[in-house]
Amino acid sequence: MGVWQKKTAALILSCIIGFTAICVSGCSGDKDYPVTVGNVKFDKEPENIVVLSDNMADIISCIGYDVKMVGKSDAVNQKEFNVVPSVGRETAPDADKIISSGAEVVICDENINNAASDILKENGIKVIKMVPAETEEELSTVYKSLGTILGGENTGKNKGLSAYNNLINDMEDIKSKCYNGTILNTVCYLYTENGKLKIAGKDTFADLLLGYTGAVNVAVDSKSADVDENNLKISNPTYIFYSDNTVLDLINASPVLQNLGAVKAGNMKEISYADMSRHGLTSLVNLQTMVDFMYKENDPQKAQDSVKSSVQSGTLLEKYNASIPDGGLKPEDEDDNVKAMQNRLFDLGYISDPENVTGYYGETTEKAVSAFQKNNGIEETGTADKATMEKIFTDSAVKAQSPVDKS
Repeated sequence: MGVWQKKTAALILSCIIGFTAICVSGCSGDKDYPVTVGNVKFDKEPENIVVLSDNMADIISCIGYDVKMVGKSDAVNQKEFNVVPSVGRETAPDADKIISSGAEVVICDENINNAASDILKENGIKVIKMVPAETEEELSTVYKSLGTILGGENTGKNKGLSAYNNLINDMEDIKSKCYNGTILNTVCYLYTENGKLKIAGKDTFADLLLGYTGAVNVAVDSKSADVDENNLKISNPTYIFYSDNTVLDLINASPVLQNLGAVKAGNMKEISYADMSRHGLTSLVNLQTMVDFMYKENDPQKAQDSVKSSVQSGTLLEKYNASIPDGGLKPEDEDDNVKAMQNRLFDLGYISDPENVTGYYGETTEKAVSAFQKNNGIEETGTADKATMEKIFTDSAVKAQSPVDKS
């Protein structure tokens, strides 16, 4: 079964947490703990966690609780987690490593084996199994659930909800900049499972994401992930996104699929299956990749229009008396544009000390830009290229959870 396919009721009920049936309770007033999520009670805020699911790690990072991670599985291979120690495989982690890490909570999906899970529970470690989201409502719930577990009924739940709202707003923002409501594109996402070609259809996160490209998923009404070549020939998608070279091999082996319009026109773009399964900031990167491929790379005029709209017709640039150089800004630059960017990052909470607003692009500014990129689904380089600066000077720019220069 594909990672996005609808889970059965039995599977959901078998999980420690089914986020479609979450129950959160806590003390009255402003106290965050104790809380109960699903059937697990948390008396205090967890300080150390191990995350085995790459998808849940993506969401936890988006909420801002990745600082609590003291261990991860090998499946959590996003580069922002490179410094987090590995505890082995996602399905069969090294329980001894998890115990020695001081973790109080392990967050995983239903694939963890019972032996490892039982050992962890016997050692007082809470094992939280989460089910992947398939709809926006479910996505909202899983964000709030993780926020509540890691930060409490008030603080954490609100952080989770805020992160979810920012994610959806950013998706809407990306869509609005590329799609004017008149272009009728069709699209699909193809992947493989057990050597067979599959398509992301109804009740999948991939379908949700494809909808934000402004195109219609040709499999939107399909409950089956199996590819029907004749149906795909009739729908003839304008663009195809696919998981890996195995998909290309299967397409090349099929006379029907070889003649699809997207294949013949070269309108195909690879996005890995793992990336398309992640519901945090990676999903923003994926969405931006798709719309860039569908609109900007194939329509220079639309790219120019997108740049103009992305800076709100210059409103924020005028406010900060800034301009965006063609090559952006980089470390060791020193001018008024650097200072304007620093002022904007100060207002967004990435810089807290006014003395760091100097007009010189130093280490603090580089860290602030990198943190901004992480929170806004942009590749973390620390260099304010044109795309980063455009995002900095938009109303939809995601604010910092905490400043980088906080002592």
